[in-house]
Amino acid sequence: MSRTADKPAPRYKLQNAAQAAAQIRKLRVEGRDPDLDVRFPVEVRDDEDVDAVIDYVHRHRQVSRLVLGAELEFRSTLLEYQRQRDTDRHERRVLAVLEAGRQLGVRPTVYGAPMGLHSKQAVYHRRVTLAARRSAHVSDEGRAQAWLDEHVAELRGLADLLIDHRDELLLLVDEGPAREKLANDIDNAGALMNTRRPTMDFCGAVAFAVFGLRPQAARPAADPAIREQLAQGLRLLW
Repeated sequence: MSRTADKPAPRYKLQNAAQAAAQIRKLRVEGRDPDLDVRFPVEVRDDEDVDAVIDYVHRHRQVSRLVLGAELEFRSTLLEYQRQRDTDRHERRVLAVLEAGRQLGVRPTVYGAPMGLHSKQAVYHRRVTLAARRSAHVSDEGRAQAWLDEHVAELRGLADLLIDHRDELLLLVDEGPAREKLANDIDNAGALMNTRRPTMDFCGAVAFAVFGLRPQAARPAADPAIREQLAQGLRLLW
């Protein structure tokens, strides 16, 4: 028997939640819900109304099983909207903490450990991942894409440096897994840089390559200009 692959839920807006609530209200009116006019919002205008509807239908069930079954689709829509909304709020706040820590120069493990992020790289992973999610959920004027657009020159300058001096830079790292990872990161940066606008994947590849060349992991480049540009990249991305 063939199985249908799960698909992610669509992104819901307040308008979708309001429409779902209106359908529930209609069903409840037809089902003669005795508490409807007192406790159920007449119109959903904001998130407080959405929460009130969700709470109402959870607590008030003095209607027929037919009505309860018919409204399940709309209850599910409201719950998914609520989940997406609350998840987005939480992720925005986490991202704000991670960005603040980077900008203030606080050691990443200090503010990462309470979230289960026990290394500098784990903090970076979470920050980039959340920024990528934010850029997918907001318009081009959103903070994540705005940051990329603001720093596109620095990012592409770093990518050019990494690509142009690839062989020289690889020799700064001892042979082994670290050098192989650095090579992959540089190659990924090169493959991703020729896009109309910078992406989080491109930013991540550049950042990982720069991190692989940090003073604790690699010998210093002979050219002072290269050393300075890599140092600037570390300050920008880490």
